[in-house]
Amino acid sequence: MTYSGSPNSYFKKLPNLDYPSLDNNRTSVYDYQTVKNLFKRAIVRDDIFNEVTAFDKYSVEGDERPDSVAVKFYNDPNLDWVVLTANNIIHVRDEWPMGSQDFLTYLNQKYTDEELSNTHHYETDLIRDSNGKLIQPSKLIVSSDHSMSYLDNGVLRTESKITEITFLQHETKLNDDKRNINILRKEYLNGFLEDFDEIMEYKESNQFITDNLKKTENPRIISP
Repeated sequence: MTYSGSPNSYFKKLPNLDYPSLDNNRTSVYDYQTVKNLFKRAIVRDDIFNEVTAFDKYSVEGDERPDSVAVKFYNDPNLDWVVLTANNIIHVRDEWPMGSQDFLTYLNQKYTDEELSNTHHYETDLIRDSNGKLIQPSKLIVSSDHSMSYLDNGVLRTESKITEITFLQHETKLNDDKRNINILRKEYLNGFLEDFDEIMEYKESNQFITDNLKKTENPRIISP
């Protein structure tokens, strides 16, 4: 995420906390420091993703980062957090697809060349009978001795149609699956930003100071 001074940056939009000072030079327990509330988050409800008018499907290309995708669709790298929030991505390192060099480094650190070529699992291939009826769907994970028996126009047939998936193929698919993301359409962007600002506002409580500031306590702090 971009943490700049831009009004559209995620860091700028986070509300503040008055937190008890941890400075060794503080004069009392009533000394506070204003910090950003990094625990304040917003997520998109799962049912919103079914709203076809609000989102487009997109496949992240090559080494694209969230900020470069934000430039492509919103002309603003500071809106990278919109791209991430629209997909409920919190841990970018784990949930965003790795670029080619990062992916190669990841594989080299986790596996040897021999391990990459070893079998991770087996998947079914498509089987239909002579009338076109589906007998076995593809991409099901099965054991190495899997077979399918079925009647085809009164004739009993047994087939073993499976494909070996190596560790390299498995890891590649996991990374490529992360490339499929939702992009909030630009015409909905202003409304999204307004809703986000509203979510970030504090509600009145005994800690409330302003819409953008509340006080919190640390019971472990004692008077110097």
